[in-house]
Amino acid sequence: MNLDLEGITKSFAAQGGLWAYLTVFITTFVEGVFPPIPSDVVVLFCALLVAKGTLHWIPLFLSAFIGGTLGALLVYWIGYSKGRDFFLSKPRPFLSPKRLLEMESHFGRYGNIILALNRAVIGGRSFGFLIAGLTDYKFRKVMLYGTPGIVIWYIAVIALGVYFGERAKQMVNGIITVVMIIMALSVLSLIITKKLFK
Repeated sequence: MNLDLEGITKSFAAQGGLWAYLTVFITTFVEGVFPPIPSDVVVLFCALLVAKGTLHWIPLFLSAFIGGTLGALLVYWIGYSKGRDFFLSKPRPFLSPKRLLEMESHFGRYGNIILALNRAVIGGRSFGFLIAGLTDYKFRKVMLYGTPGIVIWYIAVIALGVYFGERAKQMVNGIITVVMIIMALSVLSLIITKKLFK
């Protein structure tokens, strides 16, 4: 794997980090709607650049938090505005009517916990907020339980990136290490939610 780290670093530095923060905002927002987008990889790479002094952690965190929150709220609004009948009428991408009913049942019992842990479920982050919208979950509760999870997740990702970025001999080693940790945290979150669903 060969990254032109110096070129990327100089490019971001020349723009005052603007393109880096904008990229983080866009990827975290889009991932809320289209889960396969690997926004955490972008966030942690920028966190490694924070360790190099190229970027600052506060605008990086704000870009990730605002993008992730707006993406989640957009999915909540889609579920709320379209309603259950729209999604139960026929299978939708990644969500069959049977699966939807199962998720609704689980959400009825553990909705607050699902929203709190939702950001840690890589590849399925949009579903918790979608079900919240479909079940007419109060917006106040969505913000109360969902937002802290987003805050904690991005603080953790950025902190890991900075920690390993300061210690990694090569940027690529830092990326690989942090990606593995993020995947482990995601698996742990999935195990916890599956145990709750039994």
